[in-house]
Amino acid sequence: MSGPVTLLLADDDPNIRRCLKHAMECDCKLSVHWEADNGLQAVALAQQHHPTVILIDCQMERMNGIEATRCIRSRDKDVKIVVMSVYYADRGLALAAGADAFIMKDSGCEVIRQTIHNLLAKEIHKSSE
Repeated sequence: MSGPVTLLLADDDPNIRRCLKHAMECDCKLSVHWEADNGLQAVALAQQHHPTVILIDCQMERMNGIEATRCIRSRDKDVKIVVMSVYYADRGLALAAGADAFIMKDSGCEVIRQTIHNLLAKEIHKSSE
């Protein structure tokens, strides 16, 4: 993969988005290109721009992250979707909706970056088989 991985961040809290953007861009291989503050906006941006990875909060207004994940996945089988939540109980719903990974919001920046890199490494491995 040449150039940085393009990311879409979706979280209704602008402070969380700002922190996540900074945390992702500490890694020169990751670049946040788009931000959404609700699930509907995330779906529209994903459809318009086709990011490599979507990092999406589970609890948002207008459309939650689970429903947004389901909509995005129905249109794009290749995008990597990572759902974040403060509630572990959301894990099963996120994965059933089509998320590639689920992480707790308090996991820390390194875990989030590593999760993204692990998903991308699996994709590279699959395409070389």
